[in-house]
Amino acid sequence: MLNFICSPIGNLNDISMRSISLLKSADFIYAEDTRNTNKLLQKFNINKKTISFHEHNEIKVTPQIINKLINGSEIAIISDAGAPYISDPGFYLAQECIRKNIQYTVLPGPSSIINALILSGLPSDSFSFKGFFPRKKSTQKDMISFLKSTHETIIFFESAKRINSTIDTFIEYLNPGRQISLCREMTKQYEEVIRGSIQDIKNKLNNNDFPLKGEFVIVLGRAKNDSFNFAFEHQIKELYLEHLPPKDAAKLIAALTKHNKRDLYKWLIDK
Repeated sequence: MLNFICSPIGNLNDISMRSISLLKSADFIYAEDTRNTNKLLQKFNINKKTISFHEHNEIKVTPQIINKLINGSEIAIISDAGAPYISDPGFYLAQECIRKNIQYTVLPGPSSIINALILSGLPSDSFSFKGFFPRKKSTQKDMISFLKSTHETIIFFESAKRINSTIDTFIEYLNPGRQISLCREMTKQYEEVIRGSIQDIKNKLNNNDFPLKGEFVIVLGRAKNDSFNFAFEHQIKELYLEHLPPKDAAKLIAALTKHNKRDLYKWLIDK
């Protein structure tokens, strides 16, 4: 049997009793980061060796796991923090199990996504997780178009090295008054949640009000109801430009939609 185990996102005591029991009985334990998993095992007196299973070797290692499962082994897959398969190794393995009619299960536990959503205080009735914020400019354009019009709360992962540039992108293209939350070191002693508008967060970054360490979870509030749907209107942009220069077209659309004239102008001249 294959078991995906959700691991603590910071505080090791968050591991479930069922997960501890399974780790003790497993024939093989595959870990995204064997060093971190070994610390967890040592804490709960589990004397087992771990085998590396990460994004760079998942395709190579998966056939070995499949063969062991076919031969009746009990196998645990555990990520560095949180749930396997969610921005972590596991998807390819799960697909192979389904293809070969091999049963697998999940031992639920900590999730930085859900944790951050609750800590943010932002609406939770409809939300989406988008992984890490795109790095390529072309992909960022598509994401920004989506963010301008979505009425869901959106969750991203982001590294400490890139959090500044990501917030700068939000400042440039989104309403600076839009609500946002940054979470870091969740469940640890120095857990920190920074809430406010995008502009508030930018000011705090400029003032070095919080350390840029570890991994951040960004929770972005939904767009207001009067947001202009760039994704849809992109199809008729040329119609505006056939009759008006970009500056006048931006002024007209702003009057109709109450959207930011500067954003509209940038959209109109963007090829």
